[in-house]
Amino acid sequence: MAKKVAIITGASSGIGLAIAKHLQVEGYTSICWDIKAPTEPGIPFYHCDVSQEASVKAAYAKVKAEHGACTVLINNCGLQFLSPIEDFPTDKWNTLIGVLLTGTFLCSREVFTDMKASKFGRIVNISSIHGKVASPFKAAYVSAKHGVLGLAKVIALEGAEHGITVNSICPGFVDTPLMRNQVKSQMELNNLSEQEVLNKIFLKDQCIKELTSVDQVASLVSYLISPGASNITGEALNMTGGWGMGV
Repeated sequence: MAKKVAIITGASSGIGLAIAKHLQVEGYTSICWDIKAPTEPGIPFYHCDVSQEASVKAAYAKVKAEHGACTVLINNCGLQFLSPIEDFPTDKWNTLIGVLLTGTFLCSREVFTDMKASKFGRIVNISSIHGKVASPFKAAYVSAKHGVLGLAKVIALEGAEHGITVNSICPGFVDTPLMRNQVKSQMELNNLSEQEVLNKIFLKDQCIKELTSVDQVASLVSYLISPGASNITGEALNMTGGWGMGV
């Protein structure tokens, strides 16, 4: 490979930013596709709404012109909305499906031709344990994440003979600022300590009572795009402290 160009969607903060920084250390040009700029300097930023075909095409055209073709794509963009199914707003459904599932499709499709041409490509989807199990009030999120795993298998089959691997990572609860805000809210609401909130509410289904760190997710990404993982494709790997064990 002449160049190592990695596009990470949703790399403005959290998991995506951690992945971008890890890949920079490994010699990649890490590029953030998001609707807002990264919270830390040093990551090239291209405004992109991954749910919109025209936006994805325009962003990739700029990346190719300025950095070259994509060799690694990390589909990481995410958002959440909770509601009982009978009240779930159609616009929220469409937004979550658009970003989480359609976005993964559009970005993967956009870079696939160049990966085929170079006989090399790595696509890693940051899915969720909710791609395998369900929780109440998360109809759109769970549906989209299940869809991502199915889509990954299709692209893995189509890419195998061209040196392209496609895998998904399925984290449970990850230690991000958003997660910590949720913990704080539950502490105040239920008059519990931080550890009690983690153990009784968020980590109750985990056998290891620890949040997954963003660096742990980034480290698994690094492995999946490395030569050591060249024979791994179509897989969905849990990072959940044992939640969903066996699925």
